[in-house]
Amino acid sequence: MKKALSLLLASVMALSLLAGCGSTAPSSSAAVGSSSAAPSSTASTDAEPVELTYWTTSARLTDFELSLQEEFMKQHPNITINNVIKEGDPGNDFYTAVAAGNAPDMVEVSFTMMDKYMDAGILEPLNSYFDAWEDKGAYDQVYLDSFTRNDDLLGLVSWSTAFYLAYNKALFEQAGIEAPPATWEEALEDAKLLNDPDNQVAGYATLTSEWTEWFFQYYVWQAGGDLSKENEDGTLELTFTDPAVIEAGKYYQELRAANVLPSDLTLKFGDLQDKFAQGKIAMMPFAGDWVSIMVAKGMKVEDIGLALLPAGPSGKSVTTDMGQCMVINAKTSQEKKDAAWEYIKFMLSLDTLNKRAENMVATGGINPQIYARNDFDLAAATGMPAEWTEVVNASKGGRLEFPGKAIVGSYVDRAVQNILTDPNADVEKEFAAAQESAQLEVVDDYNAEIKEAA
Repeated sequence: MKKALSLLLASVMALSLLAGCGSTAPSSSAAVGSSSAAPSSTASTDAEPVELTYWTTSARLTDFELSLQEEFMKQHPNITINNVIKEGDPGNDFYTAVAAGNAPDMVEVSFTMMDKYMDAGILEPLNSYFDAWEDKGAYDQVYLDSFTRNDDLLGLVSWSTAFYLAYNKALFEQAGIEAPPATWEEALEDAKLLNDPDNQVAGYATLTSEWTEWFFQYYVWQAGGDLSKENEDGTLELTFTDPAVIEAGKYYQELRAANVLPSDLTLKFGDLQDKFAQGKIAMMPFAGDWVSIMVAKGMKVEDIGLALLPAGPSGKSVTTDMGQCMVINAKTSQEKKDAAWEYIKFMLSLDTLNKRAENMVATGGINPQIYARNDFDLAAATGMPAEWTEVVNASKGGRLEFPGKAIVGSYVDRAVQNILTDPNADVEKEFAAAQESAQLEVVDDYNAEIKEAA
């Protein structure tokens, strides 16, 4: 068991996923104390004071978010929220913090990390809380089942989003393109028309410098395969040499050979966001919660088009389901567990979701996200563009990221980077070499510990 836990720790530390997708600031940590507001006339003042430590990011801790917390504390005058800033994805550090005894009482954890954490015994089962909640009937059973392990409900989805193809409507109109591409072939041809080197406009963009495997997996899925699979015994089997992987790699080479990608292959994730907002990238894979980021960077909402990811050789458009769950630290006190549930219940209430929708409209950044409550209609609440609504509805039920991404993603990165920087690189050989290295250096040990822990 000790070895299994050490393996989990290693996997967590190796993760380079920006699951929350909203924050790209460098990592830092600073405590921000929020004082309790005056008790409301209806709230009980008899309960003992409780301070809840909550990890979040500076990007998420907006004035609006603080106003929601203040409202919660008015309703629960015995509870104080202590916000601690952890940039990136705070949930990624939760496991190590639990092991060190300095974890928060509650945090939002990415779907990817939930898969690991649900087996680690660090998440408080929510069954008794949820069963007594008057709103339980509003929750989509799919999202309840996804985060239930051995009959224990271990997290509630706060929000989810799919990956889409974002395109600049103004640039498409200038190029005379009436609709977004539906296939790889159409995407390549459109990119050629949109490409404008004289004005530093790239027809297409994808991640090529960091988190390369994050975007690349979507192309593999469109080609009908995957980069790995989890066997029944929990061991990991790499499939880097799957024909779909090779097809995706060759498509990357086609994009590069056509000179439709940004000339600088060292651009980071934040750089792509900046350039798309500036009208310097015509289209690229895009998470739904990035709309508000684009608006904050000065892009007009009416210029942001969203479509399903172009289908590859499989003939299907496959996307991912990524988001966050609100969880409670299983190691904290019972008083704090009870208080944390009250906070979760408040933040996931229909009233709060409607307030979020009102704020989206007021700030002009309507994120086409997916919510687990089936009684909340984002489109109706915000007036979201009809085309966005269609895309969101068509994207529900996306898949999780490829198994073992946290420990083998860097090997995929190197293979992709090699085939992009060397036009003569052999795609099959590059991925075969990447698989061999990953197998010998990390996967064999991973599988051995899985088997030993069983």
